[in-house]
Amino acid sequence: MGDSGFDRARRFRVEAAFQRLQKEYLPKGELWIGADILERAGVDDNLDGRLKLIKGLGQDMICLSTAREPYMNKALGYRYFPVSAIQEVLDATDLFVMAVIDGPFQRLVEKGGLMRVLTGWVRERENVLKAYEDERADVETLLDRCLEHPVHGVVIADDLAGDQGTFFDPLDIKRFFTPFYDRVVSKIHEAHAFALFHSCGKISKIIPQLLSHGFDGLAAVQDRTNDLVSLKARYGSQLVLMAGIEGEILEKEELSPSDLENLGGLLHSLAQNGGFILSSSCGLYSGRFLESIPAIYHLISI
Repeated sequence: MGDSGFDRARRFRVEAAFQRLQKEYLPKGELWIGADILERAGVDDNLDGRLKLIKGLGQDMICLSTAREPYMNKALGYRYFPVSAIQEVLDATDLFVMAVIDGPFQRLVEKGGLMRVLTGWVRERENVLKAYEDERADVETLLDRCLEHPVHGVVIADDLAGDQGTFFDPLDIKRFFTPFYDRVVSKIHEAHAFALFHSCGKISKIIPQLLSHGFDGLAAVQDRTNDLVSLKARYGSQLVLMAGIEGEILEKEELSPSDLENLGGLLHSLAQNGGFILSSSCGLYSGRFLESIPAIYHLISI
């Protein structure tokens, strides 16, 4: 494969971030790439198309949302791949490869709706916990299948929070969800892969818990609700941050000089002392982002 050496160098840049090594090149990647941006780029919505877009943008990793059966999440505009796709992409590239797996709570919400789950948590907690346990077993089975392949990292995506904080008491999260997180992180590390956690919303109060589970990083975490500079100052020696570009910035039709200056200052701060991978907090789902992303990438050079 002609570009395998170049791809391998890109993978090493991501691995250097996990080692807290500050390099001249800032690693870049995205958890989610949507159908619309692939179409705008003129590539197919498949593994080959993703690799073409990723390499064209100069990203250093490919992340695959993984499910038992492939399907298109029409609400979010991105595709879930079967486990077999992990090996396909490992055979096709030497980029850093991560599987993205929806956690048990995330799956409950997708099936029943957030308000129904939260209401059930108050009124029928045992029923919710039983449903959670069913999802937990299925997620762990999916993870086991993913780890049969030498994937470099796994993201557990479990939206536990909104803009004001977690949906329920952090002590409840610790009490009821700890066994799952402890097990999956242990399995990921036993497979010599990195474990990252994703949740939308304000998760700053549960970061000590996430550290106790052994997560290596936070993926697509939002700056406006968590203050990434403060998170980096407090936890930068323990957690890699894969973040930095807010959805509100990408949604703008044109970035003003002040937008670029403010974002550039944020990214330079986050890039100091390593442990940072440049990513959006929302994924690249809109074709319009194809114009914004290269301009943002040109902001940072360390």
